[in-house]
Amino acid sequence: MMDLCTGLVTFAIPLLALQLGASVVELGLIGTAGSVAYTISCAFTGKLADRFDRQRLMAIAALWAAVVFGILIYVEQVWMLFFITPLCWMTLALFWPALQATLAEGKNRVQLAKTLGTFNMVWTIGYMNGPIIGGLSYEVNSRFPFGLAMIGMLLLAVALFLLRIDRSVAASEPEDDVDTAPVEMGDTVRYRRVAWIAAFTGFFVMGILNNQFPKLAEELSISPAVLGYLLAVPRLIQFLIFTLARKSHFWQFRLYPLIVPQVATVIGMIITALASDPIYIGVGFATLGLLVGGSFTASQFYSFFQQERKGEGGALNEMIVGLGNVSGPLIGGVLAQMVGLRAPYVLCCVVLCAAIVIEYRLIRSK
Repeated sequence: MMDLCTGLVTFAIPLLALQLGASVVELGLIGTAGSVAYTISCAFTGKLADRFDRQRLMAIAALWAAVVFGILIYVEQVWMLFFITPLCWMTLALFWPALQATLAEGKNRVQLAKTLGTFNMVWTIGYMNGPIIGGLSYEVNSRFPFGLAMIGMLLLAVALFLLRIDRSVAASEPEDDVDTAPVEMGDTVRYRRVAWIAAFTGFFVMGILNNQFPKLAEELSISPAVLGYLLAVPRLIQFLIFTLARKSHFWQFRLYPLIVPQVATVIGMIITALASDPIYIGVGFATLGLLVGGSFTASQFYSFFQQERKGEGGALNEMIVGLGNVSGPLIGGVLAQMVGLRAPYVLCCVVLCAAIVIEYRLIRSK
């Protein structure tokens, strides 16, 4: 529910900004403002998740989101989005570390991979349907997506305030059919850093697609409904990756499951930079789903594995995601204004190639 409503809002905000006369630089700054707020907030909310009742924190975040989404219905000036968008992202910073820490608490290696895999599949379903519903509802009325998101958040807040979960019974799943030999802490730290870099690149590219591609889509006469389907393509692919990662363990403590999706995304961004047909653009977008699915699975797993303070571990991982979302729209927006609307996708290729080199060197170092 949280990511369904978030998907509605993050899809509709750039379109609303364009409707109000925003430039490509302003689009990038709006996306950056939200991501900066998210990244900074995670530095504090992770500690809150380790100290206070996590379910209550999630309920407060959902109620806060409902209020902010309701305010978006009445926005009439572009400058207002610079203040309201950060409030949207701050609610997520309070919500996600608390939820992920709750899921990761008390899990062994096998349980952790399966639990996080199921969680990732579920939020991806929500975020995948957000742009689809957002595109269809935006064509009805530009403010309709915000109203739907507000209602969804109110329902979630009520459910979280009223729901009582029995935490006394924990599922037991032995580590039997999986190679779970003891892992040194140094290996975990090294792979954690590599996964964080890969996740940064994935969300760097995702930030550019979410915030900059709507302008290119407008130039290519792509309707909001078709745009919604295009932005849902990476989510569909990452859902399939999350499903695979939940049922297998070959990706743990190996480099190639992170490198291969990055190479594929380089190819996908080249296609996006050259194509005008939505079908080819969709193929390019699909490669990003491979990267986000693989890198987020790994960075999330390594952030919690052998980590005592789950709230802080989850918050650090979310900060890396936030940094990608910060830098992508900001640099991509400036580049689009100075060079052209296709230039951000060339930048994605450069960032991905640099990350691959750094990751390889990190793994080779002892």
